[in-house]
Amino acid sequence: MSAVRATGMRKIVRQFAVAAAACLSVAGGAALVTAPETASAASQHVVAEGTDGTATVTPTPTPSPSNGNEWDRVSPAPIPAN
Repeated sequence: MSAVRATGMRKIVRQFAVAAAACLSVAGGAALVTAPETASAASQHVVAEGTDGTATVTPTPTPSPSNGNEWDRVSPAPIPAN
């Protein structure tokens, strides 16, 4: 009975190794496809806001309606202990 158990374990380990290799190869292929190549990658040019000589306007926040969910309702005062 132990020989059958050993071959069963070997089969499980082999199937796990094949599955792990397949997953790693798929993940590696996806990483290669999505990674930008150094020759074809466009250089990024970031321009800070307001560096072109114009004044930046700071937006003012506006209140939003509560839409009936009472999030802005004043909670009642706690009941004092005796």
